[in-house]
Amino acid sequence: MSSLGKSINLYLMDGSASGRWQATLSNWNGIAYKIPRGDLKDCGDLPELNTPGVYFLFGKDDETGKLFIYVGEADDTQKRLLQPHTFEKDGSYWTEAVIFVTPDGTLEKGRVKYLENRFFTIATEAKRYIVKNGNTPPQSPMPKQIRDLLEEFIINAQLLLPALGYMAFEPLPSSDKNDADVENELLYFSRSKGKGGNAIGRITSDGFWVLKGSYIYPQVADYTASGIKKARENYAASIDKNGILQEDICFGSPSYASTFVCGKNSNGLVEWKNKDGVSIKNLDSGEVETSALDKKKSVEKLQPVPVVNTDTEVLHLAGKKVVATGQISGDGFIVMKGSGFSSGETKSCQTWIKSLRDQLVADGKVKDCVFMENVYFKSTSAAAACVTGGSANGNIMWLYSDGQSINDKA
Repeated sequence: MSSLGKSINLYLMDGSASGRWQATLSNWNGIAYKIPRGDLKDCGDLPELNTPGVYFLFGKDDETGKLFIYVGEADDTQKRLLQPHTFEKDGSYWTEAVIFVTPDGTLEKGRVKYLENRFFTIATEAKRYIVKNGNTPPQSPMPKQIRDLLEEFIINAQLLLPALGYMAFEPLPSSDKNDADVENELLYFSRSKGKGGNAIGRITSDGFWVLKGSYIYPQVADYTASGIKKARENYAASIDKNGILQEDICFGSPSYASTFVCGKNSNGLVEWKNKDGVSIKNLDSGEVETSALDKKKSVEKLQPVPVVNTDTEVLHLAGKKVVATGQISGDGFIVMKGSGFSSGETKSCQTWIKSLRDQLVADGKVKDCVFMENVYFKSTSAAAACVTGGSANGNIMWLYSDGQSINDKA
């Protein structure tokens, strides 16, 4: 069942996106204010800011270039924000504050202390921003009824904060390479010896991630963009002496990511490829070879119901959540009646595979995620991709009864 929609109202209080913002959520009495540091002293028209509230201070760490957050609470939020904070002694400078209050003043001291502790914990566990709090804020004990109300407050605040431009409480996307869904979305960058870089990446809604364990080429060409040189400096502590990346890093584009990896100009849309050797550019355009082993580019068309050869060995699909069987037939591959069919599709699923899957369902060849008859495909990879709903190398994924792949026996 899909989640119910929410209505968020954003009000540019000064008629400019660079000024003060007010954000509210339908059927909730909480109010969020996003206020630039320079405008805080001019908020005499907002008496709500002189009541108890929880606040977040945002800025950029000069040494690492990473965003930071400070989580705080106060009886009079405006008065507190005009005072210095301990974390600023190291030279850190916050530029924007986001403040959560209620117009009826229901966030009394114990409640904002509870919220401060919970938001600190969530921000720390999310690992998106540097958390500038020196110590874990104490948590006030609360009756269950009040805790439940405050947890609902937290959920609503987590909805509003991204609308104000900050993802501090959103968990990072999984980079577990053993996760089947993540595995299907992985992209690879590799240049020949002497030209640098060997990395694994992934596209998410945040941007392009270069994953922990990637090899970062140590040298940076003189002509490389200054932004890349600065990024190398900022993330120097995250690259060990052997050039191995020790944490996932997010970039704004595949090209910026690949240039960071190899230290030279790079077209990431061409150089990042999935496990079948298909580039991002071709994945986006739909002009995709079914696999690097197929040596052809064509739109798959469903064939008449094929006849299974009882003298040909049956293969099974390896290591996926669906169970499927099939056999090689001439230059193609037959997925056999009774095989499973993934109910969902990964982000890496190619457009023409999605169309083919839709056609199978529309034609009644697949019903309730089961193949109702034998179906012929022009390649092992097209068959595997159609079954799993993602990119696939069929010559590796289809296994014989002895556990060997088609490639192993080639």
